Amino acid sequence: MGLITIADLQAYPLSEEVDWDAPIVAVLIESASAEIIDAAGSPIVSKRSTVELPAGRARILRLPGLPVTEIHEVTVDGVPVTGWKRINAGLYRPTGWSEAGLEIVTVDYTHGLPVLPADLKDLVCRMVIGGLLSALDGEGDGFTLDNGRLSSVKIDDYAEGYATGDTVDAITEMSLPQRTRDRIAKRFGNYGAKVVGSL
Repeated sequence: MGLITIADLQAYPLSEEVDWDAPIVAVLIESASAEIIDAAGSPIVSKRSTVELPAGRARILRLPGLPVTEIHEVTVDGVPVTGWKRINAGLYRPTGWSEAGLEIVTVDYTHGLPVLPADLKDLVCRMVIGGLLSALDGEGDGFTLDNGRLSSVKIDDYAEGYATGDTVDAITEMSLPQRTRDRIAKRFGNYGAKVVGSL
């Protein structure tokens, strides 16, 4: 499910050439939303999810998808456990999460924000708009990959230089630069764990 609607896009001053009923609009909304959710490591808007985390002797088990609002069930290797307390970023257990080395803790919990934050809504909209404008551009098929960014221009005897390879932040309008992915991951508690299922 997309993080934004067509009505959100229509709030931006776009060309009248945009056909809001075209299938590409829905495709771009889903694609941009998926990129943002992947960076966050979990659904951003409030959901009930299940996450599986490897746990050692640490007392705090960090959960992705901040904020954590309710814990429904916690199991260690399939066996329900008690004696934990919900804290801002996850679960605290005074005795630690494992007495026998590495174990898998499964948490069924509700997390996320009640509504999509305005800055993320704007980011998704801008990604979709970039894709739409590329499609309307008229150059080639409108869906070319960006394999390099302009990095320098020389005026006398005109020349352009392009950054390529690892220095390129994005290859399509649906790709986020790594610095943006890192910021979103930190904001929603993506410590390398991924939500494995949502209701």
